[in-house]
Amino acid sequence: MKLRSFIGLCCAASIAASCQKDNKTNAAKTDGDFEYVAEQFADIKVLRYKIPGWENLTLKEQELVYYLTQAGIAGRDIYWDQNYKYNLRIRKALENIYQNYKGDKNTTDWKNFEIYLKRVWFANGIHHHYSMDKIKPDFNKAYLQQLMTETKTLLAPEIVDVLFNDQDAKKVNLDESKGLLAGSAVNFYDKGISDKDAEDFYKKMIPADKERPLSFGLNSKLVRNADGSLSEKVYKSGGMYGAAIDKIIYWLDKAKSVAENKKQGDALELLIQFYKTGDLKKWDEYNIAWLQATEGNIDYISGLVEVYNDPLGYRGSYEGVVEIKDFDMSAKMEKISKNAQWFEDNSPLQPEHKKKNVVGVSYKTVVVAGESGDSSPSTPIGVNLPNADWIRAEYGSKSVSLGNIVDAYNNAGGTGKLKEFANDQEEIDNELKYGEL
Repeated sequence: MKLRSFIGLCCAASIAASCQKDNKTNAAKTDGDFEYVAEQFADIKVLRYKIPGWENLTLKEQELVYYLTQAGIAGRDIYWDQNYKYNLRIRKALENIYQNYKGDKNTTDWKNFEIYLKRVWFANGIHHHYSMDKIKPDFNKAYLQQLMTETKTLLAPEIVDVLFNDQDAKKVNLDESKGLLAGSAVNFYDKGISDKDAEDFYKKMIPADKERPLSFGLNSKLVRNADGSLSEKVYKSGGMYGAAIDKIIYWLDKAKSVAENKKQGDALELLIQFYKTGDLKKWDEYNIAWLQATEGNIDYISGLVEVYNDPLGYRGSYEGVVEIKDFDMSAKMEKISKNAQWFEDNSPLQPEHKKKNVVGVSYKTVVVAGESGDSSPSTPIGVNLPNADWIRAEYGSKSVSLGNIVDAYNNAGGTGKLKEFANDQEEIDNELKYGEL
């Protein structure tokens, strides 16, 4: 599960936030020479964030961060393709135009083309990252066709049409009257597979251990075969997205070679085996090992994790996050975690709903060093994983706050709303001085 900020989004070494046009009272704060706001377009504000503590890592730890970040980037196109079947072809065409167009770049149409491309980059496709609506260009089809001709860019006519018409208008549709799958543009199911078809398919999958069920559908696309039957195309080496997954495996193997300790290395090996085989039992084994690898200064998230983009809630979107421990804040949060049982015992819940033994609760503040896929550019501000209920019940979970992301939001938000709603200057001064604590 992810905690997402209502105002913000992030990108590799920068963050982006949904915003309105700034005025003087909304001007972003600066920290010395560090500018948090990098750029603004459409409803997006692109921010930058710091990576405090990087210089304190050993060379081996920095190497580990690099390999894990490269593993995440290697799977970037998986997420683009999951979001929409034409996304990669559209991105390739738009980027070719952007790199090769030699015409007038001062026209309104060209500036609107640049904004559209940035929005597509930011959303990992042609659907808005938050509203899920298709992003419509502020230029017409004739202008795009002109750009394609002048740059010798190829894109099938039916795909060009999609950019301007109402086809595949919603990335994730939750209006059952339209059909959850029929009304969604995500690329998790073959066209024509109905909600009932998919639900019936998974009802037949009886877990070998009902107390510890596998996450059926998490790492596959459901397709219809020539004989009308349904089957899964599994994401794995040699399977769907095999070329990208092989690159992920390559970088994870290098990361394993510089792991900080045995438990971390063992978890990475199980993750590699999951990517190689697509075996969901390996995924569970990996998550348990990852939970138990709590020592060290580096942690990460990698895999098909969150199911929010599947209207039926089966399929995981690819993502990667690389984290460096925030030593100061983690020490403070550890005190709260150690007293989790006290908070449970003294909570206002009815006695029958209180847990007698709170298992494995941990909460740390970390510094993001790299993000990819479902976590980038639109970033969470906190993460609580794994998602499997039985693993959480038996082994606990890892909860982390992404400290440098929160810091960037705090420093880029401006003071306009604070000044409008604060009672007096003293309240404003206290918020500016202590608000981040």
